[in-house]
Amino acid sequence: MEFHAFGNKETFETEAADWIEARLADALSRRGKATLFCSGGSTPGPIYESLSAVDLDWANITVGLADERWVDETHDESNAALVRSTLLQNKAAKAPFLPMKTDSETAFGAETELEKIYGGPSNVIDVLVLGMGQDGHTLSWFANAKGLGAATDPGNILSVAPINAPKSKVTGPVTERMTLTYPVVARARSIILLLSGDRKKSVFESANPAHPVSQMRKAAGKALAVFYRS
Repeated sequence: MEFHAFGNKETFETEAADWIEARLADALSRRGKATLFCSGGSTPGPIYESLSAVDLDWANITVGLADERWVDETHDESNAALVRSTLLQNKAAKAPFLPMKTDSETAFGAETELEKIYGGPSNVIDVLVLGMGQDGHTLSWFANAKGLGAATDPGNILSVAPINAPKSKVTGPVTERMTLTYPVVARARSIILLLSGDRKKSVFESANPAHPVSQMRKAAGKALAVFYRS
């Protein structure tokens, strides 16, 4: 596992964007195409904005989501809306995008339909951007969540799994979600985990097995790079 520490927000964001760009460029040079799967949250937003202006062959970079709240894109907490407004602008506006929310009323049962969209592209993820909450969750893998067992099952044949997390300050009012599964994380070529603040760093370094981020670390292995700023 790589660990990179930065003393200020600007350097953290610049270095993270450069790290992602380099790996997408490498994938494009080797295969002529690439995949970038994104998480939501305030931390990656500026990084996505920087990437949007980078001169890459965006028409051949498929952009997907690591997880999504089960809300329409008009909702303030939609990860798809965040990615559209930050990353899929400027030069990156040409990138094909895969939303994770379907028209189904509930995420539970929608995974089969969504698998038709996510199953292929998620086989080879060149860059997976993740964050982590102070409760030790990552993706939408929340401790004690309904659906967590399937989401973190190494033997799950699906790339996506529905989740209903216990309501908390971290989840906010929207607890029903869809998330990538353990095997997808295990197949990802490069994973960048964005951490900010000493409290999150302590949670991550504790390697507490009760924290789902510990399961992510196991799945990611040597593909994981942690970018941390105090």
